Amino acid sequence: MIYLQNVYKTFGKGETAVHALKNISLHVKEGECVVLKGSSGSGKSTILSLMAGLSKPTTGDVIVNKKAVSKLLDHFSAQFRRRSIGFIFQKFHLLSNLSVRENIIIPLIPENLSPEEIATRVEDVMQTLSLTPKASMATRLLSGGEQQRVAIARAMIHKPKIIIADEPTANLDASLSQAFIEAIRTLKQDGKTIVIATHDPLFFTLDYVDRIIEVKNGEILL
Repeated sequence: MIYLQNVYKTFGKGETAVHALKNISLHVKEGECVVLKGSSGSGKSTILSLMAGLSKPTTGDVIVNKKAVSKLLDHFSAQFRRRSIGFIFQKFHLLSNLSVRENIIIPLIPENLSPEEIATRVEDVMQTLSLTPKASMATRLLSGGEQQRVAIARAMIHKPKIIIADEPTANLDASLSQAFIEAIRTLKQDGKTIVIATHDPLFFTLDYVDRIIEVKNGEILL
């Protein structure tokens, strides 16, 4: 499903170059839930960025769902990401003046779906995440946990095979973190392939996590 092969990622050149990733090779199987464990600056967020086609490796290959993502032009990377990847950011990146429903709809706009199909998808995902009562409310008025559920709904709305989450509980308290963990459990049961980058110990003992991979100084610790 997801392959990184001999991946290096360097920012800058010469003496000021930062070697964010050093010879990373990684395989995530379809339906797996994998946690990338590591402190801030370890390189785990850079790995997620490469998987999602948000950036490209300096050298090496990134293949996701049989697509050589590392070789795609930016336009085609965006198309691939829109159709195959649900990305849950540490900062939710919601449009604060738009309603819950409007924020969730945004990824569907380029897809030329019928209004009926859009409405059905939005209602289904809001019901799944208990957002229906808040559908018309501007997201700036929501609690942190509610905003995160909107972010998850937005990531799910185009029915991606892969869910990627970057430090998803960094801005949440303990109870909201637990709610997020249960939401991810539902996605795992639905057969999604899930990759989570975190240093939150809550994720290290979950029964539905298949593997924990430690990243340190741009390298995978074996």
